[in-house]
Amino acid sequence: MASARELLPTWPAQLALLDIGLPDGSGVALISEILAKNPQCSCVMTTIFDDSEHLFAALKAGAEGYLLKDETAEVFSQRLMGILAGQPPLSPSIARRMLAFFRPQPLIEHSLTAREAEVLTLIAHGYSVRNAAESLHLSHHTVADYLKDIYRKLQVNSRAEATLKAIDLGLVSPRSH
Repeated sequence: MASARELLPTWPAQLALLDIGLPDGSGVALISEILAKNPQCSCVMTTIFDDSEHLFAALKAGAEGYLLKDETAEVFSQRLMGILAGQPPLSPSIARRMLAFFRPQPLIEHSLTAREAEVLTLIAHGYSVRNAAESLHLSHHTVADYLKDIYRKLQVNSRAEATLKAIDLGLVSPRSH
């Protein structure tokens, strides 16, 4: 990342390829720096990570594309040329993930009540049972009972699993940390 930062002041690139997993940091952190120096540059993440958390962190930072490294060199090169020609800058599996994320997911389909969805949202955003109870004006025992029901309905065993499942189902939006 240090060498990329040195090039920024004199770098008139149309396209910047960035990786999430760089040895000295994440390419996501470079996106805002690149765009501040060169607003016309298209920042595209190239990565092995196909999960929602990495995808939405990169897009939120300003990435215009997200390509997976599981493609052949020829296909990857075609995608890059397509990006410069205005084609969608996403690997097909990433495009499907984004569409699924934005597709409405009715709570009835997942059999969560509106109150359970509220509890899940708070827990997914790091609230303790006690803090969630205070926020919802409920006893912590009631929130703990809701949490048990949520685990059962989502078929998970922990807050982390419930959070990931909720993000995958589109019940909770991922948050940058």
